[in-house]
Parts: sequence; C-alpha cells; structure tokens
Amino acid sequence: MSMATPRRLGRDRWAALCLAAFAMTAFGLTFTFDSMPASLMEGLGAAEFPRLVCLIILALSVFLFFASPPSEEEVLPEVHSCTWWTLAACLGFFPLLGLIGMLPALFLFPVIVGRLWGERRIMVLLASSTLVTVTIWLLFVRVFRFTLPGGLLGDLLFG
Repeated sequence: MSMATPRRLGRDRWAALCLAAFAMTAFGLTFTFDSMPASLMEGLGAAEFPRLVCLIILALSVFLFFASPPSEEEVLPEVHSCTWWTLAACLGFFPLLGLIGMLPALFLFPVIVGRLWGERRIMVLLASSTLVTVTIWLLFVRVFRFTLPGGLLGDLLFG
C-alpha cells in the first residue's frame, strides 16, 4: 500500500485537511477561555458553543476527505462576479451587525443576497428573510438562551 503524494490528494482533500486543522486549532483555543461561574451561565457556555461548532466542522471535513476521491485536476471555471458580490455582502454583514444589531442585520442579509442571486419578487425575499430571522431568534434566544448583540442602534434605543 503506497502513501498518496501531496500532489495526488486533490483540491477537496487539501481543503478538508485545512478545515480540520483550523477546527482542531480553534477547539484547542477554547480551553484558554475564562471559566464562567455556574450561577451566571445560561444555556451553552462561552466555550461549549464554539466547541460544538468546531466538532461539526471537523466531522464535515472528515466526511469531505473520505467522500471525495483524488481526481485529475481540471481547469476551474472563472469565478462569477456574483460570487465576489456575495463575499462582499458577507464581509459587510459584520459592520452592519455592529451598527444596527443582530436581528435587523439578519433580516437584511437574505434580502440583499437574494437580490444579488437574481430573485426579484420582493414578497418572497421578505417572507424568507422573516422566516430565517424568526427561526434564528427562536433557536438562539429561546433554546440556547443567548443574548443577541443589539449594536449601536439597539444600545441607543434600548439602553
């Protein structure tokens, strides 16, 4: 049985290895977090949720590594401009979140990205955005008992 050379791993397996390394590093860093007294902890703690996310990323990267056999490297198609605009929207989400807060930013993001991807029916965008925002609010605020960031606008309005 011969060992695969780095060249024969393929792009998907290299991506899986990089993601696994990132997830394991981030998981290890969660052990440096300050511990929170049990009396102040609501839902998942400050270290447990990132650990859960890291374990999910690690499991998915292991799946990707074994699910994608190495193949001949083909020429990749040119990246569509919509991809770059979507990346810009993702990066713009974080300053928007700091400015207007999590819930309004969560509502606006699917509308903006949906328009970028070609959806023109505004009622479909508004309905899906509302559904996503309410689902995230129910999951994180009601189930996990997290407090979502209010942003500068939320701090000004609600103190």
